[in-house]
Amino acid sequence: MSGPGSRLEWTDIRRDLLARIQTGVWKPGDSIPREVELAAQYGCTRSTVGRALRDLATAGFLERRRKGGTTVSANPVRKAPLEVPIIADAIRKSGKVASYRLLTCHIGMPPSVVSARLGLGPAGAVMFVAALYLADGVPHQLEHRWLVPAAMPGLEAEVLERTPVDEWLLHNAPLTRATIEIEAIDAPKAVADALQMPVGGAALLVTRQSWRQAQVIGLLQLYHAPGVKLCTAI
Repeated sequence: MSGPGSRLEWTDIRRDLLARIQTGVWKPGDSIPREVELAAQYGCTRSTVGRALRDLATAGFLERRRKGGTTVSANPVRKAPLEVPIIADAIRKSGKVASYRLLTCHIGMPPSVVSARLGLGPAGAVMFVAALYLADGVPHQLEHRWLVPAAMPGLEAEVLERTPVDEWLLHNAPLTRATIEIEAIDAPKAVADALQMPVGGAALLVTRQSWRQAQVIGLLQLYHAPGVKLCTAI
């Protein structure tokens, strides 16, 4: 999972354990190794493994019993929230140093097309977030998000100064459903300036609308710089 001398984060372990479940290495009902055994396998502390296991249990992939150990859930897909890739994790996985810069965060009226997609009335204000992700200091992805405040109490600009929205959502408002659209566009000036590319140059735009159960959470537009590689699993 990692190179010599690198330190595993709990998210790395979570990703690897989830892969064991999704690929059938661990089947529904199987007991998994104890925390101490997993910690030895990954060369990390029990607390790091424990955090990964707790998160997978909260997501519905694992069932933890005080005296019965930990088993793979019988119906993990039905119970689990949607797995959304963490942008910074994807950058680090590519071998680059990830950094994040919050550009703006404010409450206001969204564009009419966004308001319509989110099902908001004429007075429906949202939180708008713009952020830039960098790989080895080079602009990688530009994020524009419109979030429904009622769906995520506690999310404020101060929080987003240090924590990207996708990471906050993972721990506080996990998604259960999303629609995704992918299109090639000519980069408008604001996007081109942020990604340090020519105005009108080819860029990839991923638009995602997300829900938690029946409640709409928000709309994301993620602009990708030239050369960015997208990977996903089905």
